[in-house]
Amino acid sequence: MTRILTLTALCALAASPTLAGGWETGKLDTGFLYENGNYAELSYGSLNYAINATTQTNTSHKMAKNQTRRSLSGKFTIGNIDVGITSFDSGAIQMDGQSAAANRGTCATAVAALAGDATQAPTVISNCSIAASADVMVNTQSIVAKYNINDSFSIIGGLRKANVDSSTVQTLKTNYALDKVSKSGKVYGAVYQIPDIALKFEIMHSEAIKMGLTGNASGLMAPATLPFASDSKMAVPKATTIKFQTGIAEDTLLTASAHRVNWNAAQIDVKITGASSLNVASEFIDTTAYSVGLGRKFTEKTSGSLSYSWEKGAGATSGSGFTMSNGSKTLSLGLKHQTNNLTLSGGVSYTKVGDVFVSAVSDLVTANYANNSVTAFGLKASFDF
Repeated sequence: MTRILTLTALCALAASPTLAGGWETGKLDTGFLYENGNYAELSYGSLNYAINATTQTNTSHKMAKNQTRRSLSGKFTIGNIDVGITSFDSGAIQMDGQSAAANRGTCATAVAALAGDATQAPTVISNCSIAASADVMVNTQSIVAKYNINDSFSIIGGLRKANVDSSTVQTLKTNYALDKVSKSGKVYGAVYQIPDIALKFEIMHSEAIKMGLTGNASGLMAPATLPFASDSKMAVPKATTIKFQTGIAEDTLLTASAHRVNWNAAQIDVKITGASSLNVASEFIDTTAYSVGLGRKFTEKTSGSLSYSWEKGAGATSGSGFTMSNGSKTLSLGLKHQTNNLTLSGGVSYTKVGDVFVSAVSDLVTANYANNSVTAFGLKASFDF
């Protein structure tokens, strides 16, 4: 029953919108370690972001780009040890806010001239968009091992390596180019199980990964191509995930999870040599995402799942051009069918994104996000061999 009824986890792959706390879009999922024998799985998710904002000129613009997500995992067993390797898309900042500006050059000149003086005519700001544009992707590879002490207790340990691709970011003031960077950190946890009733309690902890950033700023308010200062940095935050499942009736499984991320200690801090006015710093807050769900076995080979997830937001207002939401609520459906050594899973989810009002430059540049949503679809193929 444990294998057939385990939730497809398509919601984790396909339905993580821009989160209130930071940029995380996927987390380490250890579910593949519990499969029997040698095992491999491939997942794909497609996300349609209906996240729009109305600017200070009463113009509506789509601020978030549509995205795809992929993951690949495999495991093999040696005695009492299950060894797994996984690669998954773990983070993203995909925004298109600066294309909402009528003229970025005119905007930059106006912002520089204002210098905080709100008495100047606001019409000079009509060319601007507070929302950033960004093309930032983070992929994580991890190797983990689960040592089965007995039928009830196991311990998990391993390493994760976060890879930030070469990226671009555009803001009100200038354009930033970030160089590729990679760093590694530890993951570890413990598991308690009662197989007869499909009970499993797992707690996993991922250590923070601190990275130095290199790159440059150029254009608009930058007088030249200026390098990042040596103390520019970011971090993949430490996180703790608790997962619980248990059989509650014949062929029915209850699941729950909590995912705590310490974003407050993992800010992005970009400093520009010789131009401190172009410095950029994030304002992430710690977050906890929760999920509850039901799994139901329909036949010996087919099962389905229903889950509800939610995360509290940072507030109804923000001064950051990277803010697009105030928390989220997600409903997900999944279906799984097994034929011999091949299992196919599919899922769909709908996320309601919390409204938020963003303003800056003495409240002359604004973006009002309201009634937004994310729709996602996911597929997964898994093999026993």
